Amino acid sequence: MITEEKIAAVRKQLRKGIPQGEIKNELRKEGFTDEDIDKIFVPHKPDMRGWYLSFAVLFLLFGIYNLVVYNGFLFLIFSAGMFFVYAVELKKIKKPGA
Repeated sequence: MITEEKIAAVRKQLRKGIPQGEIKNELRKEGFTDEDIDKIFVPHKPDMRGWYLSFAVLFLLFGIYNLVVYNGFLFLIFSAGMFFVYAVELKKIKKPGA
């Protein structure tokens, strides 16, 4: 079992620039199991859904303006693409195990 103090110490080492592999080897030498070590080094999953939705709406607004003023629909296509990417990301999040 790994304590909160040890987790804080490891995170401090990571901020100092000590390589993750060296820290893992030190923890193994101290007797921690792989499950305990995996609790510390959880991979970060970026969430871009907010950006996709924001740009989809901006492209939609600019696309409507561009369609009315210049008869161009390129930004409406961009908007549709961004809404599609947003919908795909929503499906990934809702899927169990993804």
